[in-house]
Amino acid sequence: MKKFLFSLIFLILVLPLAAQEIDFINNEANHIVLNGDNWSTLKKALKSPKSWTDGKFQLVQIGDSHIQPDIMTAQVRRRMQDKWGNGGRGLIPAFYLAKTNEPTDYILKSSTRVKDYSRILSRNWTTDIGLTGVAVRFDTAYTELYIKAKVATDKFTRVTLLHAPKGGYETASTDGDVLFAKEVSSWAQQFQLKRSTDTVTLGVPCPSDFYGAILTNDVRGVMVHSIGNNGATYSSYCKVTDFGEQLKVLQPQLVIISLGTNEAFGNITGTENYITRLIADIRKHNPHAKFLLTTPMECQKRVSRQVAQQVKVGGGKRKKARYKTVYKTVTSYAANEKVNQVRQLILDYGRRHKIATWDLYEVAGGHGASSKWVAAGLMNPSDHLHQLESGYELQGMLLADALLEALK
Repeated sequence: MKKFLFSLIFLILVLPLAAQEIDFINNEANHIVLNGDNWSTLKKALKSPKSWTDGKFQLVQIGDSHIQPDIMTAQVRRRMQDKWGNGGRGLIPAFYLAKTNEPTDYILKSSTRVKDYSRILSRNWTTDIGLTGVAVRFDTAYTELYIKAKVATDKFTRVTLLHAPKGGYETASTDGDVLFAKEVSSWAQQFQLKRSTDTVTLGVPCPSDFYGAILTNDVRGVMVHSIGNNGATYSSYCKVTDFGEQLKVLQPQLVIISLGTNEAFGNITGTENYITRLIADIRKHNPHAKFLLTTPMECQKRVSRQVAQQVKVGGGKRKKARYKTVYKTVTSYAANEKVNQVRQLILDYGRRHKIATWDLYEVAGGHGASSKWVAAGLMNPSDHLHQLESGYELQGMLLADALLEALK
């Protein structure tokens, strides 16, 4: 009962409180280590908004299921935009259409049935996988895309549709008007709307597989894009054809890569090679982008064991009691020690290759932190792996604090 009351009080009070007031958070470790990289170009750009391409300063966070719901990234987005201006909601993957969980601050639906879809972890891709890690193929030659930004400050004036390179969207219709596309890349075409809005229905042909959209306004400011996919690893994004070239449509100035948890539940061998491949692919097509590698925080794995029990099977007043041994499976949780191994690999990689790192493992409390996060109502008690919403919001606030300090 005491644990329940503590968790309830924590959930009510934790978000308004500063992270400094949570005793198991290591605030002294909450800094970005540049490892010899030079972020002066980022600082200079933030001091001179007029120099931003299209009036936007662009950040991209790439990750797994911790990033897909966009709870953590949303905290970074709001904090950065509060300081330097709201440049728009940014990338909205077609997660709902691909039958997976979608962030709650937007809606992206179609008027026609999805004939086929693929996700980055699908065994056999039946469509071309794109930048967002998902792709859908419609059942008809024409569909209406319904797009809504639920946050009042995320109104948009431009919609960029992302698609497979073998086809595009040359025109779109909305409110009786015909809009003509501006080709941004082989994978993206942009439509300028007549007015600023939070909702639009675009009628478009369906010549190719659809990945998602980018919502942009006409205001000079920061855009923070989230690319997260359940179960993803470094190797997952290496499998996406032309991932780095597709990423160019977002014009990233800072690429944050938050992977490693799923590697810790599989084979770590080869992880460094995939880190190298992914960064090289992104850097080839985005040569001016800076990188930030983040480590996963401690999580736990299920441990099952057989417990022997003696069960009475006979006996009575005149007969001697007989017993037999039966085994019961008992499930518990224990810290996944491989998470720390992956964490060390990422930190060592950053040091050797002069790439900035942020050590969430240490910031969250280091070894033993997962039990404290569960007890505090921050980590999901059903799997001891994912966070609850309050946990992801806390992680986002911590990352935002570290970024603002590094970029001040």
